Amino acid sequence: MSEDKRIESILNTLMSLARLDFNSRIPMTDKNDSIEAIATGVNMLGEELRENVFSLKEKETLIKELHHRLKNNMQIIISLLKLQAEQEENEQFIKLVKASQSRIAAMALVHEMLYNTDNFVFTNFKTYVDFLASGLFMTHSTSSEKIKLELNIDEEIFFEIDAMIPLGLMLNEMISNSLLHAFDENGGVIRIDARVQEDGWYIIQVSDNGIGFPEEFQFKKSKQLGTQLIVMLSDQLDAKIDVKSSNGVHYQLKFM
Repeated sequence: MSEDKRIESILNTLMSLARLDFNSRIPMTDKNDSIEAIATGVNMLGEELRENVFSLKEKETLIKELHHRLKNNMQIIISLLKLQAEQEENEQFIKLVKASQSRIAAMALVHEMLYNTDNFVFTNFKTYVDFLASGLFMTHSTSSEKIKLELNIDEEIFFEIDAMIPLGLMLNEMISNSLLHAFDENGGVIRIDARVQEDGWYIIQVSDNGIGFPEEFQFKKSKQLGTQLIVMLSDQLDAKIDVKSSNGVHYQLKFM
């Protein structure tokens, strides 16, 4: 199994744990490296959480501890991936590891916010987006004076974890793509809008005024992992996704 497939397997298992689904396990290899150590740790974490949840499922303190532990373990995995990247010279692999760090951080943020709520169920979407975007600006060493972030998000939008995890990962990909690829030295604007229609449909839009996708780019046929994640996760949400590339890139998600 290639290194990128091994990291992808770790990411998929972490996504399952983040949704409190403890049935997924990472297939092990005979390689004795840091990726294998991370995989072993994630599998052990899944077993430990499964036992705790199944034995004390109704206890509020356990749910609080569960979110806290998941967040902390994801932070450890991010640190281990960083160490792995520092030992590599392959630029493509380093980019893959950094992208994985960013995705895991997006999931960890959900658990951190849930840990700090009273009900451990709902996440305020505007607050989440603000924290996520700020973190991505710092990760990519992007000046807020060069690239502006505009948020127009209904203060009363809250999501449960089953929706927040895929939404967070999709936003992570969309914002990261804009920060990395959309702008020249003159910078530009990233705008995120979110509202609820009277009929109950959520509309989330992420757009930039950058250079847009290459003319021949076909979004739903792309082999890039980030693009495939957006498509896969929109299906998971039963969301209608529309992507346009005119005067920048514009994503729209619509779901119940």
